[in-house]
Amino acid sequence: MNAPQLKSPLSAPLLGWFAVTALAIVWIIPLGVAWKLAPDLGHSWVVPVLMAYLWWERWGERPQLLAGPRPNLLWWLLAVLLVLGHLPLRLLLTPYPLIPSLLAAYAALLAATVTIASYLVAGRAGVRWVAPPLLLTASMLPIPALIEQSILLPTRTFMASLVAEINNLIGQPALAMGTTVRLSNAWLGIDEACGGIRSLQACIMIGLFFGEWFRFGLARRFWLVCMGVAAALAGNLARVLYLSLQAGYGADTLSSVHDPAGWLAMLASLALTGWLACRWNAYRLPEQRAMVRSRNSGASPAWSWVALVALVFLLNEAGTRFWYHHGRTNLPDVPQWSVRFPEKNQTFHPVALEDFAREMLHPGFFAAGRWRAGPGLNVSAYYIEWRQGQAVRFVPFTHNPTVCLPMAGCTLMETYEPIIVHWQHGEIPFSFYKFDRFGEELLVAFTIWDTTKGQLLQSPMNITSRRLRIKSLWIDVREARQYQPAQLLSVTIPMQINGAKIMEQLITDMIQPTRD
Repeated sequence: MNAPQLKSPLSAPLLGWFAVTALAIVWIIPLGVAWKLAPDLGHSWVVPVLMAYLWWERWGERPQLLAGPRPNLLWWLLAVLLVLGHLPLRLLLTPYPLIPSLLAAYAALLAATVTIASYLVAGRAGVRWVAPPLLLTASMLPIPALIEQSILLPTRTFMASLVAEINNLIGQPALAMGTTVRLSNAWLGIDEACGGIRSLQACIMIGLFFGEWFRFGLARRFWLVCMGVAAALAGNLARVLYLSLQAGYGADTLSSVHDPAGWLAMLASLALTGWLACRWNAYRLPEQRAMVRSRNSGASPAWSWVALVALVFLLNEAGTRFWYHHGRTNLPDVPQWSVRFPEKNQTFHPVALEDFAREMLHPGFFAAGRWRAGPGLNVSAYYIEWRQGQAVRFVPFTHNPTVCLPMAGCTLMETYEPIIVHWQHGEIPFSFYKFDRFGEELLVAFTIWDTTKGQLLQSPMNITSRRLRIKSLWIDVREARQYQPAQLLSVTIPMQINGAKIMEQLITDMIQPTRD
């Protein structure tokens, strides 16, 4: 058997550049939707730039291209498996772009495709050059719900308690309420109660980047990422503590320093992580590893494998877009309703949506207010419409009273039978609960309404059976439902003897038909 010939990489085939471009497009498009919807992933647009920088910075180390035999049947069977795995993932990610398991599987499939391609065209040296920067992909994926609930949420609760204790020690009364802090003249974190730690994954990204840039060993890379996580947590703690101290100067001062404090905390956390990496590397730049080049200019037939797989991925992308575009033209025509708050009530006060909450909710329309509907009957309500997009697949089920109120320190006391509100075109069920907020009992009713079907919106992720959950996901794929319009109305009142009837009447007065 003849030894494989080598080709200088100075004249890469046109097929190679096409394949690289096609894979980059397929990689960025579906993940970009997730980055846009999740505030915690806002840094992810930087990750492809850092990965490209690592490859550019090591361009002098790029491996020689093999000009050996064509890929055999086994490699082509592997290509078929990659293509067959790509299409269903792409179809599911279009309506559901924020399911962590789907995003992780999609990113892993593309990373595996790139790694296999690099092996076919450049052997093991190609894998060693191409694969390491792909590790940064982990920092642009959402944190799994299990880690979020079991680790991050208790950590944020502990931070709130610690900040409250520090304020009490310095003579400023404070009370920790879930992940928020209630001060005498301010309530910190109430709009961020359901959010995460925004700098966390950015620090993980920086840790992974510097670990690869300096070519640290696995142990040092692991500890660098851990230090990045610790820096993000410390930065967030310092941010909340600083805001609590500024709250004593008034609401205007607190509002003016809120966003700068967040950015400063993130930059400080990133700088601390980067400084630690540089210190571990003795403040030296990474060394280049030169490789000997061959004068042979034979072309690698493996480029045909890479280009064909990339072409089929692009066709999958085009087919997915065509399929869901077809679904947008087949929306049913159903009666619609909206909400009108009692703005003529002299006690009515509109409530604005803070920027952080707007980034989490992605509303097409938002309105909220507080008013007094009678003696001892203080009402607060908010109404959201999502008119187009995929945000409603997740947002109403992760940011509604049953999720946000417990994180803000409230305790769910009782679940009642749903309230059925009658309107001109039928009935609207409202979930009905009683909460306790440090001795104050509240009644809360809300509905999440599917405006395309005229019924309650159901989330497949709330289905406990995996088989039924997957079946429900595929229903939206078969119906080509990329965008999901919906609306959410939530109303809160103090505990009343006839609370259900009072709540039903309040909601009935607010609901207004908008189209027959």
